[in-house]
Amino acid sequence: MRAEVIRVVKAYLEAVEDNDLEALPLHPDVVFESPLNSIRGIDAFREAIAKFAPILKSVEIEHLTADDEGCAAVLNLDTVFGVVPFLEYFRVKDGQIVSVRAYYDPRPMLERKAI
Repeated sequence: MRAEVIRVVKAYLEAVEDNDLEALPLHPDVVFESPLNSIRGIDAFREAIAKFAPILKSVEIEHLTADDEGCAAVLNLDTVFGVVPFLEYFRVKDGQIVSVRAYYDPRPMLERKAI
């Protein structure tokens, strides 16, 4: 089960990096929480990713750890503002991400009024 959760999270991270909105393994009622916003539903999530994509250069996975339904991802996002350390916690059910909680310092983005 843990391997499946990690597979789903890796597929998500690759889709984000590639700006491939159709490849995002999301549940239709996905919930996303971060310091800058709260998003509910797959359409709103895809819209937010589409807005985020122009500032994202790459995603570096430092570490993934998972249990039966959860996965914590330690990431470095290379952005137009420089590298932003991220921690994301995913809940996965039946091969789809049902929730994402992102932890990061939003100041570099806010200072340049990016999103």
